[in-house]
Amino acid sequence: MTFLTLPTTPVWSSGNTVLTCTPNSPWPANRSIIWVVSGQNPAGDPLAGVPQGTFTTTSGSGGGSGSGTNATTTFTVGKTYLYDQNSTAAATADPTSPYTASAAAVMASNRVATAVSVTLPNGSVSNLTQEISRHERYDLFTSYTSLATMNAIWADTNYTFNVYSNALNTLTGTNNLSTGIVQPPAPHVANYTAAQSVNPSQTFTLSWDAFSGGTASDFIYVNVGDIFTTPEPGAPGALPGTVTSIQIPAGTLAANSNYQSYVTFYHVLATSNATYSTIAYRGASTQFTLTTTAGSAGGPLVLTNAAKAAGSFSFDVNSTNGQTFTLECTSNLTSVTWQTWLTTNSPTGHLRLTDLRANTNRAFFYRARNGS
Repeated sequence: MTFLTLPTTPVWSSGNTVLTCTPNSPWPANRSIIWVVSGQNPAGDPLAGVPQGTFTTTSGSGGGSGSGTNATTTFTVGKTYLYDQNSTAAATADPTSPYTASAAAVMASNRVATAVSVTLPNGSVSNLTQEISRHERYDLFTSYTSLATMNAIWADTNYTFNVYSNALNTLTGTNNLSTGIVQPPAPHVANYTAAQSVNPSQTFTLSWDAFSGGTASDFIYVNVGDIFTTPEPGAPGALPGTVTSIQIPAGTLAANSNYQSYVTFYHVLATSNATYSTIAYRGASTQFTLTTTAGSAGGPLVLTNAAKAAGSFSFDVNSTNGQTFTLECTSNLTSVTWQTWLTTNSPTGHLRLTDLRANTNRAFFYRARNGS
């Protein structure tokens, strides 16, 4: 592996709060760039934070080698309040990082982009980091313990995005984080107690209180330990702001496990023009722990309402909601050779099954057992 030093021209902003390093020559294509900053203030205190990072350049065509087929470039800016729910009571502000702000840019598939920056209302310029798995997307994420500090940096006004290709500014877009976007209240998990003893072998319905003012134009996002997630806001299948529950399919979660989980609500304002689209939002996200039990196959299984029609046998199976079970069959009770016919899940606890082998067998015997 060969490392090369890439000379840049550093320029401080007014007030010496932002250092911008412009490459003297265009960045090389399809390379990982590692940057490191060191220094101290006039009092001799070393530079705080994480003064290092990486980003990846593209081949200079399209929005990179990402997975998207985006028709337009989209600029997003928003603020989210974070909460914790540890009981059936209302959620409370997260003590570590109760306030977050973020900006993102997703390139149109035919747009050249090697870097993206955003100018915040206070005049500071921040570079967005390119996602490794989605090269067309660039992100900036910050967290704060003080609401006043966040609002001073991320004010309710215009944000200017700049898209660069080999150091040339190829697109400038403006996104307005309007004060007209109402800050939503903290989400509240309605069945918190049930979420502390989830049977992973059965479908579990996670529910939350309806959001005041929630409309079909708003979005809800659910994440259970990164194992189960709903589509991201704006993506196909994303939950609208009027939904109050979601089903986690049986077998999704592991037994005897704890999952850090979130329910997030977003008020969204979207606009577009001939060149780009913008999304501004205010969100509220409640974190809680979802805990699974050792799991059980469910309650008793009852086979009833058997019937024979031309070419088919049919019967009902009554079970627990979401219970997984296996049907076995044999055509000869004398040999007692049972074969697996079907393994299925009954979301409603009642399932009508039909076997089309009546034309070749005069009789079939069936039995059911829990699990797969």
